[in-house]
Parts: sequence; structure tokens; C-alpha cells
Amino acid sequence: MQLPPDLRAALEDVLGETRASHLKVSAADISRRYRTPKQPNLPALRSAEDVVAYVAVRLPATYAAVRHGLRQTLAAVPDGVPATQLDVGAGPGTAAWAAVATWPGLGAITLVERDPEVISIGRRLAARASAGPLREARWLREDLRRLSPPARHALVTAAYVLGELDLDVQDRLVARLWQASRGLLVLVEPGTPAGFARIRRARAQLLGLGAQVAAPCPHDEECPMADGDWCHFAQRLERSALHRRSKDAELGHEDEKFSYVAASRWPVRRAEGRVLRHPQVRQGHVRLEVCGPHGLRSEVVARSDGRRYRLAKDLAWGEAMPSPGSEEEEPN
Repeated sequence: MQLPPDLRAALEDVLGETRASHLKVSAADISRRYRTPKQPNLPALRSAEDVVAYVAVRLPATYAAVRHGLRQTLAAVPDGVPATQLDVGAGPGTAAWAAVATWPGLGAITLVERDPEVISIGRRLAARASAGPLREARWLREDLRRLSPPARHALVTAAYVLGELDLDVQDRLVARLWQASRGLLVLVEPGTPAGFARIRRARAQLLGLGAQVAAPCPHDEECPMADGDWCHFAQRLERSALHRRSKDAELGHEDEKFSYVAASRWPVRRAEGRVLRHPQVRQGHVRLEVCGPHGLRSEVVARSDGRRYRLAKDLAWGEAMPSPGSEEEEPN
């Protein structure tokens, strides 16, 4: 996956003024704090240098995770076309960029963020967007712990937000965001055991509020993941030259691991299953670990399964399984 050309150009313009050595120091500190368990409500960004480093280092990975979740949501709710978006804990507007890439017809966008430095950079990035709704997005400075009842929007998103809040605040926020959604609510957290635990808790809460799960789960039953394991996915992202310099990295790509849930008020087209690990392609068959309507299962798709086998060979971790009808051969 690549960042959209206009977002990449905007990042180069906005961040090009900052010395790479300064970015490296702040980026290393941010990465350390992301990997270290922290107290709830501890700000991830502590200074203006942190903000610049976050945008350089974390924005691309966050974009990749959110874009993946939104694409899978689109596949599950193909007839739901959101006209408006509310993104809370918006950072520099990353989820809005991902939403516009997923639904080009998206209209008005409202972004809620508490850090004025982050809002400032978000506005500067948006000013260079090719999409009008990004350039004209409404920014609100507000703390999620005291979030005013938001207006209703077709799409509501919150990425890498819940982990900074106490459990009771998380629960109140999830309920409020679901109330604010007229169609879809998509939550994204790090692909760690703690991140998945937050997503699993939010999923159970949303089901109790009457939501349908659109993705990644192919069912609305209790999560079948055993204790000690966690449901997460990975999205490979191409690194720009600036991204590599700020992380002092040599590889031209990185893999962002994340957990997510998409809840819907709109009709959902159920996936036959979700691939939970990298498919194992062997001689004459493909072995898959799948979450299906009846729980977790291992599945072997043999060459003799025809078109289903050819589709299975191309499946990636996190994608929906081909429908049973895919087993039939295409007509000549």
C-alpha cells in the first residue's frame, strides 16, 4: 500500500523543513512509548517536536491500518455510502484521508482533536489535498473524556484512541460514538493483546447496543478467540525517503499490525470467513486459518477445488474467504 500522492506530497512539504536528526530523536522516543505499557490518559505527544515526529513516523502506519479496515468494511456494506464523517481523536486527520480514498463521494468531514499543534499540522496537510471535503473539513478542539454529544454522521471513526482512556471512559465514548453514527462506526487499535482486548470489549458493547458487525468478524456471536491469543491483522506500507530517514530505516516498507471492528446500522453482506493468519501455500493445496460463522477453523483448499483454489492462493491475511459459490468453475 502507498499513501495517496497528494498526502505524500503534503507530508514532504510540511515536514521537509525539519532536520532529519531532530525527527530521529523524537521518533525513537515515540516508538519506545508506543511499545511500553502506559498509564491511561498519558498523552502520546509531549512537545511540538513530538508532533512533527508523530506525523512523519506514525501517520503512514495509521493510514495503512485504517484504510485496510475501511476497505473491508466497504466490501461488507457495499450499498452503504457515507455522505459525512466524524473522526474523534483525529490526530492530523489520518482517518479522514483514508475515508476519502475509500469513498470518493464522501462529503462533509468533522475532526475532533485536543492538541492544537496536531490540529495545525492537520490543517496544513489538508490544505494540499485534492479532495474538497478534506480542505474544507471542520476541526473541533475537544478532549474525548469530556466530549460533547456529537451530531450524527453516516461514518464515525476512532483510530488508536481507546488506549489513552480509562475503561469507564472507553465504554462511555464507544456508546456515544455509536449513538452518533447513522450508518458505520469503525474502531482501530494497535495489533497487540491489549489493543485487541479493547476492540473485543467494544465489539461486545456494540452488539449489546444492537449493532451488526460488518468486519472483520463474519458473525455477531461471541468472539471465539481463546485466552492468550488475539485477533489482529497486518498491512504492508511502502516507506517514502522521508519516512526512512526519520526512522533511520533501511527497508523500503514496514508492516503495521492492528486490530479493528466495524459496526453497522446498514445491511451487512456476511463474509464466508476471515483469514486470520498468513495463508500457507503448499504443493497442491493452501492451508488457511479462518474465523467463520461457527467459530475458528483450519481449512485446506486443494487444487482439485478448481476456482476456489485459485482464489485461495491469492488470499492475504485479513481478507474475506471466497463465497461457497466460488467453488464452481467459471463458464468457458
